[in-house]
Amino acid sequence: MKKEDVITSAEIAALIERTETRALKEGDAEIITAIIKKMVEIEGLYNEGKITSGRKLRRLIPIPRPKPSEENKPDE
Repeated sequence: MKKEDVITSAEIAALIERTETRALKEGDAEIITAIIKKMVEIEGLYNEGKITSGRKLRRLIPIPRPKPSEENKPDE
């Protein structure tokens, strides 16, 4: 996965700040959804005993950047 295809910690920090100030932007809902899905995936794998090393966990942690939905795509 390319670096530009992953949500960065700076983007997550900015998202948290926008959430706390109730100033979400377009596309924030998709990022929040991706983060929650990734957390659920990691928790499930951990509970099943499938995360056996730090290396495996580090490979699971990157969160792919959501693709814009059809309704949120810019006009071409």
